[in-house]
Amino acid sequence: MKPLHYIVIFIICLSARCYCQVDVKFLEAYNVQISDLIDNGNYELAEKKSDSLFILSKQINYTEGVAESYNLKGVINRDQSNLKDALDNYLSALKLFEELKMPVKVAGIQNNIGLIYAEIKEYRTALAYYFKAEKINISNKEKSRLAINYNNIATCYQKLNQFSSAQTYLQKSLLLRQEVADTIGMAMSYHNIGINHQLTNDKDSAIIFFNKSLSYLSNMSENIGHAYNYLELGNTLLQQGKLKEAEKYLLSSLRITQNSELEGLKVEVYKYLSMLYEKQNDFKKAFMYQNLYLASKDNVESDESKNEILKKELEYDFAKRQELQRKDAENRQAVAAAEIKSQKKLTTGAVIALVVLSGLILIVFRSYTQKRKANEIISKQKEIVEHKNKEILDSINYAKYIQNALLPSEKSISSLDIDCFILFKPKDIVSGDFYWIHNNPYTTSGENETYIAAVDCTGHGVPGALVSVVGNNGLNRCVKEFGIHNTGEILDKLSELVEETFEKSENELKDGMDISLLKISHFNNDYQSLDNKVKIQWSGANNPLWVIKNSVSSSGVENKEIIEIKADKQPVGKYTERKKFTEHNLVLEKGDKLYLFTDGYADQFGGPKGKKFKYKQLEELLISSSKLSLEQQKINLENAFFEWKGDLEQVDDVCLICINL
Repeated sequence: MKPLHYIVIFIICLSARCYCQVDVKFLEAYNVQISDLIDNGNYELAEKKSDSLFILSKQINYTEGVAESYNLKGVINRDQSNLKDALDNYLSALKLFEELKMPVKVAGIQNNIGLIYAEIKEYRTALAYYFKAEKINISNKEKSRLAINYNNIATCYQKLNQFSSAQTYLQKSLLLRQEVADTIGMAMSYHNIGINHQLTNDKDSAIIFFNKSLSYLSNMSENIGHAYNYLELGNTLLQQGKLKEAEKYLLSSLRITQNSELEGLKVEVYKYLSMLYEKQNDFKKAFMYQNLYLASKDNVESDESKNEILKKELEYDFAKRQELQRKDAENRQAVAAAEIKSQKKLTTGAVIALVVLSGLILIVFRSYTQKRKANEIISKQKEIVEHKNKEILDSINYAKYIQNALLPSEKSISSLDIDCFILFKPKDIVSGDFYWIHNNPYTTSGENETYIAAVDCTGHGVPGALVSVVGNNGLNRCVKEFGIHNTGEILDKLSELVEETFEKSENELKDGMDISLLKISHFNNDYQSLDNKVKIQWSGANNPLWVIKNSVSSSGVENKEIIEIKADKQPVGKYTERKKFTEHNLVLEKGDKLYLFTDGYADQFGGPKGKKFKYKQLEELLISSSKLSLEQQKINLENAFFEWKGDLEQVDDVCLICINL
């Protein structure tokens, strides 16, 4: 913190002590001042005043003011693209507002957390937060806040290319803002309606709405709202080829961003100015703004910030669950202590009854009253335990939502042009098994490499899910950060990363994972092939690779057989007799099928005698269904699994991947 920062805080605190006692009304007005500073892009002064609000609120034990200071710091961090600190501050504010039972404030924080996920392009997760906030605001008839929710929901639908849904929510937001006479809000709504027209290639309508947005800001000094409208006007005019007009608006937007700390907006301005000057053949300026764009872009966002934020929230939910369990244990101890105390008083009453017969009626009545109170305590504690259990279940269900966000989406899998299916069935709400797919388009040989893995982490449920986060992050680091291309070396490095993660604990942890890792090389958007031959590389930790050959006998009959490529008998993670993982380089034929899997399917108990399914039966099932389409084969495997399991409990997570070459 700078010395000037301390001086500002000292002067504010001193003036508050000397001229008036700091009270809640003073801090509420102070909160509004900070919000105005943020709206005008004066983040440096806003941050100093937020720190002052925190200190002053602490002095008078004003918890709501402390929570508001965390929220304001989160807004400043988010506007400056410091998403990690923003999430920390929002979570601190959320905890305090939940303790204060202030649902409208809770909805505001949920909305702000949704904004962070929108910035890292996790739009489905952002929508989940926005809809939570919407529900609270509807029940509390918070029209202004509900208008903000609708605007943010619309923005996510724009990013998901669902423009019709976006237009519906934008109109809802605009109507509410007109109803409450929110001038700035109406400017924002017209701006976003302009964006919707721009995205649907209706550029003339887009320009009309951007200018309409500016008209609602005309009585204000230039701020972030002007900057965004100038940017989109410049972008739209640039697309129409009106370069002079576009240049005027883009330079106006740049002037505003240079007087503030709007790094994300500044990146967009640099990009469009570079494109504009290139079209004007002013290559010196085009090159200058292109360099500014690339330099600024690297500072705004990275792939690892996404995993770090998701992991932080998973850890937050897990810590919250442990706290609920601790309180549950304390409640049970309190019930037991009440029962013991009641029994002692009953015994004392019996002794007194033997000595003084005249006091028998009084003692019995007193004991009865105390027992009734004890029963009332037990009943209330039971309700508390049931409520806490529901909160734990809700927390784990949300952890499942977060874990699903780490898995490759159907859209990302289909974009790789790989013919495959994935059978994934967690035993519990969250899973210790996971699948991982990564496409690496840039290699020294000019090939496009696709990596596919089926991973079985130690345990299942919440512990397994936490280990899966470590495994997922480790695999991404191996190929992105360390640039490793060989499957054996990837597993070697992953094992080091897992050991490094768990050796930080004071207790010895031997958690790890079994994995089947495949690499397919592509060239010119097709598998690397020669005369229908396909070259792959594979390595495994305890789990093998199965190949069903697509061969035909001399008589024209198809020969279906399974070839097993055995894995190294060692896990990924801590292991006493560690050795290098083996790399298997194979040349297969088009039409061959590859299977990567964990042990959950084969280990399932069921059937008429309640025995394991076993790998032999799985082999026969895969061979018999290999002629089917991939979609039908997946359905066949699912039906066989549930028929075998019957009414028995699922014993482990199930993950099976089939790739058709």
